[in-house]
Amino acid sequence: MQFNSLKKRITFVFLTLILVIQFIGFIAIRHSIGTNARASINEQLQVGEQIFHNLLDQNAESLSLSARILASDYGFRQAVSSKDIETINSALANHQSRINANIAMFFNNDGEQVASAGEDAMNEDNSKISQLLMNARSQGDANEIVVLNNRPYQLVVVPVKAPVVIGWVVMGFVIDNNLAMRLRNLTLLDVSFLIKDKDDVWRSETSTLGRSSLLDLTQSMPRALPSNSMNTEIEVSESTYGSRIVNIFAHGDQSMVAVLQRSISEATEPYRALQFKLLILTILGAIVFVIGSLITSKRITQPLTELAKSAEKLEQGDYSTVVEVKRKDEIGNLGRALNRMREAIAIREQHITKLAYWDELTDLPNRASFIQSIAQAIAEGANTNKPLSVLVMDLNRFKQINNVIGHRAGDQLLKKIAERLKANMHATHYLVARFGGDEFSILLPNTSAEAALETAKSILQLLEKPIEVNDQSIDLSAGIGVASYPEHADTAELLLSRAEMAMYATKSSGAGALIYDSNHDVSSQQSLTFASELKSAVETNQLALYLQPKIDLGTGHVIGAEALIRWNHPQKGLIYPDSFIPFAEQSGNINKISMWMLAEVARFSGEWQHEHHLPAPVIAINLSARDLVDHLLPNKIQEMLTANKLSNHAISLEITESSIMDDPKRALNTLNVLSDMGLKLSIDDFGTGYSSLSYLKNLPVSELKIDKSFVLNMENDKADVNIIRSTVDLGHNLGLKVVAEGIENQNVWTALEGLGCDFGQGYFISKPMPADQFGKWLESWTATNKKSKDLYKKMK
Repeated sequence: MQFNSLKKRITFVFLTLILVIQFIGFIAIRHSIGTNARASINEQLQVGEQIFHNLLDQNAESLSLSARILASDYGFRQAVSSKDIETINSALANHQSRINANIAMFFNNDGEQVASAGEDAMNEDNSKISQLLMNARSQGDANEIVVLNNRPYQLVVVPVKAPVVIGWVVMGFVIDNNLAMRLRNLTLLDVSFLIKDKDDVWRSETSTLGRSSLLDLTQSMPRALPSNSMNTEIEVSESTYGSRIVNIFAHGDQSMVAVLQRSISEATEPYRALQFKLLILTILGAIVFVIGSLITSKRITQPLTELAKSAEKLEQGDYSTVVEVKRKDEIGNLGRALNRMREAIAIREQHITKLAYWDELTDLPNRASFIQSIAQAIAEGANTNKPLSVLVMDLNRFKQINNVIGHRAGDQLLKKIAERLKANMHATHYLVARFGGDEFSILLPNTSAEAALETAKSILQLLEKPIEVNDQSIDLSAGIGVASYPEHADTAELLLSRAEMAMYATKSSGAGALIYDSNHDVSSQQSLTFASELKSAVETNQLALYLQPKIDLGTGHVIGAEALIRWNHPQKGLIYPDSFIPFAEQSGNINKISMWMLAEVARFSGEWQHEHHLPAPVIAINLSARDLVDHLLPNKIQEMLTANKLSNHAISLEITESSIMDDPKRALNTLNVLSDMGLKLSIDDFGTGYSSLSYLKNLPVSELKIDKSFVLNMENDKADVNIIRSTVDLGHNLGLKVVAEGIENQNVWTALEGLGCDFGQGYFISKPMPADQFGKWLESWTATNKKSKDLYKKMK
């Protein structure tokens, strides 16, 4: 059942509760009545048994008294002595009628019946009386219940003495309906006397029950009975009776019981009126409760309905309607809370609206607001046939700068950049916006692409002036993309997208500012395709390991090699790392490439060691910034070395200064762990990074590599020579070895050796070669290089 209103739900719930409670109460009362009625019947049955035994005792006393009076009568004894049968019969009849006994008999001392009186006196069952006489002789008298001619009798036997025993007087009552009715009148219980013979079937002619009920009783009686009295419930004429079975006697195959009974339904009859009244009260209570719950639910739901209408107005954006609240209960509290919520939502919506269109840090329009402004400017430009341009600017190295000076100082830097842009663009009514991070955009109304490019160059000059943040002077540069309406796009989103493409092109080309060109779209699509193919290249093993030897400049000995990578593209052929490593870093695949390189170098060194029975040359592997922030990197390297049975000195790791600057703290933690493992670490491309010396002193490195940009032109540029000399001196003063890249001829080798440079590599020594060719090259180098012959002989 479904209810669409709270009023109906409240009424239904409370009505259900009261009915459930009343039903549970009714069941509990009914159970209690039944339990108490049965307990009361059991008590009545126990009392009835006591009364039954008392009644038998009274009958026995009456019989015994009358028999003793007769036995002690002088005339009766004389008649017995003289064998005056008529006098004996007269005396027996007189005493039998006086107490309404059913049997009065006299037996001589030999156990022979002499005389009898009473309509029930018979001779067929003298055998049972003889047994009774035997009991009397041993006990002095006897009092028992026996069955004579299928009828139960209570008999007493009293001796006649003159002065010795000269005979026996036997008197008895029949146990019949009279006794049953007397017991019923005393106990209010139904009484039945049942006899069972050797045929093991109960029968009875004596009962206060009707004939059919008595028949049901005999059929429902249990065959086996306990020695003591027992309580049970017996079905009689489709009615349950609480019953107590009282054992009277059991002689051989014959037994007799008295069954005392009380109808349970009759016992509970007085309580049925109470149950009916309770049912009437339940119905009346439910009716009253329904009326009361309807009134109560109306008082609850009516104010809630009014509050719901107010909430609907809030949903529609109407925050002016105030809910009138006069109540002081919980509903009144709800109304007041709704008013407070209305005020708070109005304030927050104003704030959200501002956040939706304004940058909270710089108080500049954000991307959504800027797009709306572009769309509006395009609509105006369509009417006036005047162009407009958009600049998108992204700062260079801002992430590294932010990590060095801290994020809070980075926010201050962005605010100062925004202030500088607003101050210089305000006079020309340009719109400056911030898209998030370090990306800004400027809308230039009535401006062509060429004029916008000049504005972009002036902005780049504007940024060249250092900005002071927390007593630090920070130099900035940026890349700016330019797109113009209607030349490059006719919608706001497309115009902004193409300005961003031009900005990304400045990053890869190194140009400070560029106007959008259609080739940028192609380049962007190619980049996406390239990144996807690169992922597949790692998974399908299209990469190849190349090695470039490193030698000792003083001896010419080969001290190791640098691991390089090539991509055997299925369609484009061999691709050099400069063409795909940047895409790997941007797409997040650089970690997979690094792991491939580490695994391939470990495999190569393991096979070299197994084949030559000598340690493989130390191979240097480049790590990226993403590798250095991977806290599992040391474990991965250790697993590869162990799997190929290599020592931790078999490889060295080269890192760039820029990779450290991305996350200096985590990178330094990783480098310390690698150094503790015994791995040699080297700074690659030294001198081209940011804030080199501030971190060099804290890094656990053992080698510096001078970037080839300084080595290639050292024959023609004394400044490069001075830089190399200073770098060599710095490295040696710090206890580091120095490696020079880009050795192209013997003169450069000699010059570097003269400057004290320790090791070198370059095309003069060898170009990078496939790893499987390194062994042959090493033999050739050792054989032709005089300085290496002796060492090679020792190795062999």
